[in-house]
Amino acid sequence: MSSRQAIIDAATRHQVFLQRYGGQQSKEAVRALNKLRRDIVVRINQAGTTIRAQQLGAMLQEIESLAKAAMTDITSNAVIGMQNLALSESKFSVELFEKTTKAAFSSPSTEALIGAVENSPMAAPAGMASVSISTAYKDFSQKKVAEITQAIRDGVALGDSTGVIADKLATTMTTLTRRQLETLVRTSTNHISAMARNKVYEQNSDILDGYQWVSTLDGRTTMICASRDGKVYSTGSGPVPPAHWGCRSTTIPKVKPEFDLGSKVTGQRASKGAIGAKAVSGKTTYGGWLRQQPREFIDEALGPERSKLFRTGQLKIDQFVDPTGRVYTLQQLEQMNPFVFQDL
Repeated sequence: MSSRQAIIDAATRHQVFLQRYGGQQSKEAVRALNKLRRDIVVRINQAGTTIRAQQLGAMLQEIESLAKAAMTDITSNAVIGMQNLALSESKFSVELFEKTTKAAFSSPSTEALIGAVENSPMAAPAGMASVSISTAYKDFSQKKVAEITQAIRDGVALGDSTGVIADKLATTMTTLTRRQLETLVRTSTNHISAMARNKVYEQNSDILDGYQWVSTLDGRTTMICASRDGKVYSTGSGPVPPAHWGCRSTTIPKVKPEFDLGSKVTGQRASKGAIGAKAVSGKTTYGGWLRQQPREFIDEALGPERSKLFRTGQLKIDQFVDPTGRVYTLQQLEQMNPFVFQDL
């Protein structure tokens, strides 16, 4: 097995668990958002059945203060979490590459990784400029605080009762705002993973001939990721994931021939559904790739019961999803490494 194939297999396994870590971070952010929603509803209802003009100014100041404090906590916790993830992902990448090549890799400095968390631009929604994670969270927070206070003003102007205003605001915060926050958290998680790996590439440029883009193996892959899948880029000058909000793509290093494990393998990945146009077009599925993985990995990815059904042909999977709904802390993510490195 070549270094390329070994790294792709392990990197794809790791992405399964990384998505669960992103789910845990998202869950914690949403929990803080839900508390803010409850606090705001309580404050609105304290005004009685209607909000009088003389009450509005003081109420908006108090609610704005509540919202700013909550959003500041969400931002602060997110940045700290991403800094810790960057260090963990860098360590993981070095260990992975050393297990799958003949080279000794050096790690980027803690300062370089922390600085990249603060400064490296992250993918942004269409029509918006790319910004750092901290800026993305701050922009999100400011926008949501403004939307909350404006919704209250609009309700008062329309003559809505406090109950109607509270219900409208609660509905918005539990649907649109929640989805936007979840997308931001998951996108920033993948951004940090890719950024940390890219820093490892930069640190070890003498061992590598660039890096290769690897897209997720399912029908939800966007055209931009499908078009980049399998392409090799020069370190420091090519694009890195995420390519867009909600992106799940990753990268692998292109190891110089003298550091490769040997035994070239051509065409096997596409037939197994790991990467390539066939995978993203649906001709090869995530299930096709998963079926080639060790039983222990399938059990962890699907859960024991679903794993048994899948391995016996009673359950089909054609999307990159987490059927168990499980989420991981950073410690639990790191504890999955034995599954990732199995067979290496």
